[in-house]
Amino acid sequence: MNKYLSRNLLASSILSAVLASQAYAQNTNSPAPSNGVQASNEQARAEPPAIQPATSTKKVVQLKSVTVTAQRRQELVQKIPMSITTISGVQLQRLQVRTIEDVKFATPNIVIEPLAATPGGLKVFLRGVGQEDSMFTADPAVALYINDVYIPRLNGAMLDLYDVERIEVLRGPQGTLYGRNATGGAIRYITRKPDGKKTLSADVTLGNYGQADVRLKYGTHIGKVDISGAVMSTNRNGYSLDLTDNRHVNTKHINGARATLAMPVGESTYATLNLDYLKDTSGPPFPTQVKFDQSGHVVPTFGSVYKVRSNIPGSYGLNQYGVSFTTDTDFGSFSLRNILHTRGMGNKFYVDVDGTEQTRFHLFQDQKQRQYGYEAQLASQIEGPFSWVGGFFAFRETNSQPTRSDIFGTGATNDVSQQTNAYALYWQGNYNFTDRLKFIAGARYSFEKKDFLVVSTRVDGTQAFDVPLRRKWKHPDWKLGIDYNFTDSLMGYVTVATGFKSGGFNGRASTRDTVTAVDPEHVIAYEAGIKSNWFDNRLQVNMDYYRNDYSALQFTATRPDGAFTLINASGALFQGVEADIKAQLTSKWSVNAGGGTINARYKDFDAANNSTFLGKPVKDSPKFQTYLSTTFVQPLDGAELIASAQIRYTDSYFEDLADSRMIMAAPNHEVGARIAYKPTNSNWSVSLWGKNLTNNHTSSGGFYIPVLGISVIYPTMPRTYGLDFSYRFW
Repeated sequence: MNKYLSRNLLASSILSAVLASQAYAQNTNSPAPSNGVQASNEQARAEPPAIQPATSTKKVVQLKSVTVTAQRRQELVQKIPMSITTISGVQLQRLQVRTIEDVKFATPNIVIEPLAATPGGLKVFLRGVGQEDSMFTADPAVALYINDVYIPRLNGAMLDLYDVERIEVLRGPQGTLYGRNATGGAIRYITRKPDGKKTLSADVTLGNYGQADVRLKYGTHIGKVDISGAVMSTNRNGYSLDLTDNRHVNTKHINGARATLAMPVGESTYATLNLDYLKDTSGPPFPTQVKFDQSGHVVPTFGSVYKVRSNIPGSYGLNQYGVSFTTDTDFGSFSLRNILHTRGMGNKFYVDVDGTEQTRFHLFQDQKQRQYGYEAQLASQIEGPFSWVGGFFAFRETNSQPTRSDIFGTGATNDVSQQTNAYALYWQGNYNFTDRLKFIAGARYSFEKKDFLVVSTRVDGTQAFDVPLRRKWKHPDWKLGIDYNFTDSLMGYVTVATGFKSGGFNGRASTRDTVTAVDPEHVIAYEAGIKSNWFDNRLQVNMDYYRNDYSALQFTATRPDGAFTLINASGALFQGVEADIKAQLTSKWSVNAGGGTINARYKDFDAANNSTFLGKPVKDSPKFQTYLSTTFVQPLDGAELIASAQIRYTDSYFEDLADSRMIMAAPNHEVGARIAYKPTNSNWSVSLWGKNLTNNHTSSGGFYIPVLGISVIYPTMPRTYGLDFSYRFW
């Protein structure tokens, strides 16, 4: 084991011991809580750490059991043999998780940032694997789900979190149950379910840079139908100054709405309809020029990372909608879930990529996306040693997009289109040999077909070339594992699993010869871990070691002429350790800490890839990350004062395949804090909050293309602060 892995294993062990000793100081003689799985949807919701009542008249300081549906059935998270992070609605508020990006404050080994040059776009890497091209021909490696509906595009995936019940982050390949494009993991966004109660509440946020957010939530019951709904509007002025036109840029303007209707159908079926709509009219992103100073340090060209120049106003607009219909039927010995959905998106923008007052590189895209899907899930319900989940998945997506790269003048227009059809059968079962020993086996068979066409038109209107391509892929995935309960509060597990991401095409090709196909991405993943509760369930320690062996890893690269291309690395190996620790130190004070390491290297590359990868670090793979958050609840006379704070540190990492120091992400720490006042018998609360309080910044993405004279970064947000006010009308 190398030095830095040994160092971080030792650090995790020390942190565990420190928290354990503090928790032990508060020990009582009360029994541990029951680990029984609750049946109803309301009972199954993930909850934050809280005090649970003991069987005696005393109250015990304990962490509360959390139930999730990460394996397509309700299970206690501490009994699931996999690395998973769950963040409930209350925790989201206390950790200041306002967009999906902020889950990094509770998740080990994640790089999650805005997608460069694409407002509303999401870049996410788990354990060093992901994708960062907004072109629809580049599929993500971390699957995103909203209420079990797969979201295939990075555009528009930087979701503002409102009306949310919980977030689940599944680290490592999820090839059996989730399958499509989940070689790096999966993120599940689970919205609030209607409960039939009549409610109306409002949340208002005011902050610096002119931030003004409003969120309304509504719930009611009409006949047999339970209804919940929410609307949101988030607005912020620009935090960067465009020196060319003396205006503030990098603004944010998003409006959205969501509604859910649910009702029983007959005696054994429950039907749910989900509707959502979002309109994003934020301004286009403007990058910051950077350069090397005389000491070799990267510095902003104009004196501040929040000063930019451009010769265009730019434009941006995104609209997306979704409809899903779900039925859950109880057949006694098994249950059947049907999920039918459709989604659509339009995303049009023209952005300045070069960050100068010249047209060195401007990018135009006008994407139209539609998707349709159906999934059937069967789950056993018979008590006994054997349980299983199986299903069928069908998915169709169509994309079309005129795209143009203006490099020192108006470029040719490429009309790119692609239709994807994907189907899969999957099954996963558990067999309990004894009360303590369980065996896991799973399998998935995937079939995928892509029809691709690019038609290139010169500036004078004549056709330069057209290339149609079609490819099909078939692939089986599998999972094997065992877990063993050494005691009622200590479980160990070992799993080995595979993952598959289909091949694709270089949708950004500028010539006929560069319209190429890439091979499928494969991974075989090994994981060993423990999940444990200590000191009467006041301390929870989860740790794991992972080793992910990839072949034909897919990457987006920048060619010397400035063109983007999709390529395969021949292979890469990622391994490391992770820790996630929760402690309820007293009835008022809780702590959450964790972190992870990534040891990543390319391997098995052929002669053609030798110069690209030999001896270079793998991009978006920081060697070490850690986070710490704490919450203190102080009862007052007729009220509660809730103080929370969080800090996160990330090592430096490269953001392009060339490992360019110019645009690499420097070591960075982020600090946030929040203090809330909540009267006990009232319907309002108020809080003060701050994010990035130390006003640190680093690169969240960038472009370094020396042949075009381009060296720009997209800096992380500066310090923000403000006031939240919540009011419940009824």
